Amino acid sequence: MKPHSLHKLATAGFAVLVLGIAANSSHAADLTVNVKNLRAQNGVLMLALFNSAESFQKMDKQFGAQMIAAVQDPGVFIFKNLPAGRYAVSVFQDENRNGKMDSNMLGVPVERYGFSNNAMGKMGPPDFESAALTISDNREISIDLR
Repeated sequence: MKPHSLHKLATAGFAVLVLGIAANSSHAADLTVNVKNLRAQNGVLMLALFNSAESFQKMDKQFGAQMIAAVQDPGVFIFKNLPAGRYAVSVFQDENRNGKMDSNMLGVPVERYGFSNNAMGKMGPPDFESAALTISDNREISIDLR
């Protein structure tokens, strides 16, 4: 084999190897979310997935969302084909199906809610870092509604 041909073959082999590694690093994963402590079986469960601190808890900037009616306790939901990265999940049970989280006169939620990592905030929701989890392969988490 000529040296020039050998160089071409080695270069092509290296390119295939690099492309194979890049394809594996962009592997899509599923996030399975088990939601526990549902109060009523007839409400709607609202799940939102966020992929940055800037978008966290901004419903118009969520990465993904699911609305599920008539769920069993625990509810099991899957966000499919997520690119590797950091995500946080926010969930609430809309028991009266009015499309929003209801609160009392002081602003305290009266419907069940929760976050990934079962994160809790002080006088409000947690920040993204408290609720964030890293997804690189299929993963399963549990969120306990409170």
